[in-house]
Amino acid sequence: MIRKYGLEHVNDELTTLRHLLSDYNIITLQDKATIDEIHETMIKYRLLPGDTIIALTCKHYGIDTILTFDEDFKRIPWLKVMS
Repeated sequence: MIRKYGLEHVNDELTTLRHLLSDYNIITLQDKATIDEIHETMIKYRLLPGDTIIALTCKHYGIDTILTFDEDFKRIPWLKVMS
């Protein structure tokens, strides 16, 4: 889709998102996980790679609660899931 149409059709949405993050002082965190941590956590808790990186990033930053409808995060012992 991007190859065919470019990014112009989502530019307004990206600009709106950037303003929203700025206006509400929302901090975005850098992913924090090593390949070994990702691999071990994926296997141990039966997670997809993206969910694993989110869980490990929360652990790194001391985040203990996550707001999600994804039931898979309930298997993570260091996270309390709010939905």
